[in-house]
Amino acid sequence: MAEFWVYENWRRKRGAIHSANCLYCNHGKGLHVQDSKRNGQWHGPLSREDAFKLATTKPNIEPCKFCQALEPLA
Repeated sequence: MAEFWVYENWRRKRGAIHSANCLYCNHGKGLHVQDSKRNGQWHGPLSREDAFKLATTKPNIEPCKFCQALEPLA
């Protein structure tokens, strides 16, 4: 089963749904070596369905434009 993560950025009041292997997600670790948890939070790992359900409860969460989390699953 494919894994997905939702990043919620509190300061910018937005976020994204990512495939786990996305460069920007890195299985919920993001780009930074150490997460300060001051700007936001990773939620996951989640199924695709659960990631999109969670996104509906948060403001301005969209699929990542780079990993294309909306692509149909094989």
